[in-house]
Amino acid sequence: MRASALRLTMLGCLAFSASACSWSRFDNVTENSPVVLLDQPGAMKSGFGVTLTTVTNGDQTGLLVGGTVTASGAALYDIGQAESPGTTAIDTGFCSGGGKPCFLSSSPAGFANANGPDQQPRPLCFAVGTGAVSTGKQGLVMQCKDGTEYVLEMPVAAQELLATSITKNQPFDHPLAADRAADPLLLASQPELHLAWFYPAKSISRSELLWPDALQVDDQSFGRSLAVLAVDGGRVLALGVPGKSAVLLWKTDNSDKSSYIGCLGGMNGMGRALAAGKVNADGSDDLVVSDDTQVHAIDGAGLFQLPETTSSACSFSFLSAGARLGSFGCGSTSNVSGCEQSEFGSALAVGDLDGDGDGEVIVGAPKMTVRDRENAGALLIYEADVATDTALADARFLSSAESGDLLGRTIVTPHLGKRDIIAAGAPGHGKAALFYCSALLPAGEAGSRCP
Repeated sequence: MRASALRLTMLGCLAFSASACSWSRFDNVTENSPVVLLDQPGAMKSGFGVTLTTVTNGDQTGLLVGGTVTASGAALYDIGQAESPGTTAIDTGFCSGGGKPCFLSSSPAGFANANGPDQQPRPLCFAVGTGAVSTGKQGLVMQCKDGTEYVLEMPVAAQELLATSITKNQPFDHPLAADRAADPLLLASQPELHLAWFYPAKSISRSELLWPDALQVDDQSFGRSLAVLAVDGGRVLALGVPGKSAVLLWKTDNSDKSSYIGCLGGMNGMGRALAAGKVNADGSDDLVVSDDTQVHAIDGAGLFQLPETTSSACSFSFLSAGARLGSFGCGSTSNVSGCEQSEFGSALAVGDLDGDGDGEVIVGAPKMTVRDRENAGALLIYEADVATDTALADARFLSSAESGDLLGRTIVTPHLGKRDIIAAGAPGHGKAALFYCSALLPAGEAGSRCP
């Protein structure tokens, strides 16, 4: 049925001029479209799609879509596990205020399960930012699908800065990241104070991260990008300082203790964006990092084996042989072009788009030109599990692209059955979209949405 409808649409387009019938609205008008646009809540006027995070618990997958950082709230969508996602938000009350101050993080973090102060696990929760809750307590705000909310205490200096922010209504961003395990670890930073800390799995108690005294981190980009890798034996924590072209690394054995294990560097802008996911099939998350021009995939299990160090040097030289899984730059196709000004690597994600057990790297290029529409943005997909297999594998974009959409400014990969799909923000025009199809999907496994 769907194939016949597509053929009829094509024939209709051939019968008219390009201006009369255009493929530019393809993903808006086609039944069972490969791209689904989410409905923007009426109350969210500012920057819809600026922030994204996703979480899966059993057969439930949620997608949290936020607006302008520190000045807007976020809305929760039920993606489900079938190919019929809810396009209308089921809850628009995340960090929305409601009489209580709440400052949305630039990178909210999702929890399959979160243990509140009563130590009872709650599914589908989110660390959304900083502020206060109904009890009057202030701190890092946790909110759950079931309506539960509470705060996590932050370091004293961050707690004092938040109190000042609330009093003067001058908010500061607190970037956040968590892994996608059943019980994730939460990593947080406060860039202005050059502070970083974490909450171990199932814990609401914080542990601060330390680094060598000689390491220069006095930069406003400190902690603007974060990633948590779930590996065999514990976690690897990554914190970007792109202004210093550095990515700081720690490991923890799932306790409240951590060890500093080194600093990646040597390329301008190293740490612009970070992501974690299973790039290879060894069962551990791997680290994906962008610099000013390239993206690098690094073996997470290898990082976890690194010894504690006091070295302040930032390079790739301390990595073991084979730790670098691949590096690649911007690619173009007949539909997407303009790598030079594309802002390739503004956002990163890892997802198993073809369901084969290892992941693909999805790179945001929000200023890519799409079918002559400048700054429409695109998602570039790479197979990066081995160094010789890093060519551009696929490119996704909005057929309804408009100049200035900035698709790919944010990316996450919601889980759907045996594979992942892509969710991406196009905040230039307040859009957030789900991409169900990929050229990597084997024949017969693409689903009804993919022609």
